[in-house]
Amino acid sequence: MPISTEFLTHHLVSDGFRFFSGVPCSVFGDLPVRLAESATYIASANEGSALAIAAGASIAGRKAAVVLQNSGLGNVINPMTSLIQINQIPVLLLLSVRGDPSDSPDEPQHRVMGAVTRSLLDAIDIASAELPESSDQLGAVLEAAQTELCCGRPFAILVRRGRLRDADTRDEDVPSTRSNARYSVSRTQAVDLIGSMLNERDVVVATTGHISREVFGRIDRPANFYMQGSMGHAAALALGLAKTVDETSRVVVVDGDGAALMHLGVMSTIGHAAPPNLIHVVLDNEGYASTGDQPTTSAKTDLAQVAAACGYREAFTCLDDTTFARALMHCFQIRGPTFIVCKINSSMTTMPPRVTSAYSPEENLRRVQAAIGAVRSPPAVVRVEIAE
Repeated sequence: MPISTEFLTHHLVSDGFRFFSGVPCSVFGDLPVRLAESATYIASANEGSALAIAAGASIAGRKAAVVLQNSGLGNVINPMTSLIQINQIPVLLLLSVRGDPSDSPDEPQHRVMGAVTRSLLDAIDIASAELPESSDQLGAVLEAAQTELCCGRPFAILVRRGRLRDADTRDEDVPSTRSNARYSVSRTQAVDLIGSMLNERDVVVATTGHISREVFGRIDRPANFYMQGSMGHAAALALGLAKTVDETSRVVVVDGDGAALMHLGVMSTIGHAAPPNLIHVVLDNEGYASTGDQPTTSAKTDLAQVAAACGYREAFTCLDDTTFARALMHCFQIRGPTFIVCKINSSMTTMPPRVTSAYSPEENLRRVQAAIGAVRSPPAVVRVEIAE
């Protein structure tokens, strides 16, 4: 029987772990909620920051752990190798595993990292063990972790899908830390409004998760690029497109609050590069919809003011569909870059379909390239003259 998140939390806290930071994953279920009930839990914008936050707590004498998905393991390599290991700061990793070849098939964006997670940990000298299938074996894993941590070394507990189950106390019994029900616009309505503004020359970049699925389900078109994985990088990709395609083609990036916060610095880059054909839309439900609706920090961050400070020509916050429609129409008529954050609720009549139900990642790319008339550059030929 899977280990309950309540049981795991109890044993982590009993072992002295009182400080946690992380980025959610559906594999963990309600674990972040349980950790927040029993200890300090800080929701981080990205995995590298989560590791640094935990490192700070560890330096101050707290036993600290980081919750992250293996797709975000790349974000922790720099702070892991140049901060944690060099300074011998003990931090525990609770690392969910997606895309392992020995597991049931997963979405394609997890394929590469899933196949190399263990070898990557081995390559940077991080000991690891899998979360066991039964609770009576958990003690041995935590003991192995303690051995490494006591020597100033990190340790990773790998969590496969199905190894954890939500606590017996249901989420609805826990007071909510946020409420987006006051916002009248749904994600479906917001996507439909965006679709109504597009012409055939416009390019759309949809961020990973439910937003890309909603865009695919509601307004699928050849010039849509659906981001699968690469969370937080949709705006950067859109910037590259906007600076390359003809300026008469508008590039609309449909972002999420969690994704925008993950790599917020790209907004400064966009403001500096100033592509006149870029429209950056953030659909902000103040949560991570695809991993269990855990809260982000956007409720206390005025993203429109951030965009304005970063150099976007105009930035708007919209709380209803009428205001959002007007802001969209205005941004489609002026030179950019422009920014719109539309506050949305979590209502959903049906789960939007996965993009991979129709297109592989390669097919997705080829459709967009054909739509914008892009031709792949041939491999560069390097000629080397050798003196006799």
